[in-house]
Amino acid sequence: MKGPTILSTKERSDIIRSCRWVDEVAEGTEYSVSEEVLDRYNCQFYAHGDDAVIDADGNDICALLAEKGRFKMFKRTTGVSTTDIIGKLLILTKEN
Repeated sequence: MKGPTILSTKERSDIIRSCRWVDEVAEGTEYSVSEEVLDRYNCQFYAHGDDAVIDADGNDICALLAEKGRFKMFKRTTGVSTTDIIGKLLILTKEN
């Protein structure tokens, strides 16, 4: 649903696998997460940054899962996002 990523799916999955709180990584899952999807993959929670995730029907996935007690939010760090990193890299290419 977003633009192109910097890292491949494998690279992103490997980074997540290295987190000590992660038991398993399922690649190629649906973008729009529901309770049914969490249950299918035996996940207790959906974790995401503090920005809204809107599905194709305009629903805020995070809000829906929070109502069910199955959402964990991570506060984003200012300046550490794909958009910010790409912007910095583009500026560097113009300066050289």
